[in-house]
Amino acid sequence: MNKIVLSIIIAFGLSASLFAQNLPTDQGTGKITFLEVVDASGVKPADVIKVIKDWATKQGYTLKEETADKLVYQCSTPVEYPNINGSSTEKGSVAFTLSVFIKEGKYRYIATDFVHTGDIKTKANGGKLENVNPDCGSTKMTSKSWVLIKNKTNSNLVAITNDLKRVVKEYQNDPANKSDW
Repeated sequence: MNKIVLSIIIAFGLSASLFAQNLPTDQGTGKITFLEVVDASGVKPADVIKVIKDWATKQGYTLKEETADKLVYQCSTPVEYPNINGSSTEKGSVAFTLSVFIKEGKYRYIATDFVHTGDIKTKANGGKLENVNPDCGSTKMTSKSWVLIKNKTNSNLVAITNDLKRVVKEYQNDPANKSDW
């Protein structure tokens, strides 16, 4: 009987890990890292900076550092997940750093340092998303919820970075911004 129960527990654990999102991880740092070099040909670096700053302000991101070729923002994205009982939904957020480096004709964004913070009432703070298990422990958050937080963070970051690329591309393709007429 004990072998059957142990087998079920192992199978459940393996199935939960199969649904885990393979978040992009930097091999050197071991951190979850979203990184891409994006074309911005025909747009002056100063204009790319302005477009990105306007976009980030609308997103509610906080500018931490700015130089002539770099913007660094403190950002967060909301996540919802089932509470420990599965009877209701918890709300939290995942904070991260978004750095944008600008060169002539291109820019590169790097999103990293992902940390989950739960609702103040529940104190279900998962901590760094690189963690296999949440910092708050299994009494505050299930492994299924932890996987769901990671999956939602991945989906949210794909949407955020796609939106960033969209606004720069719109500026790039706007005939009013072309100087070669």
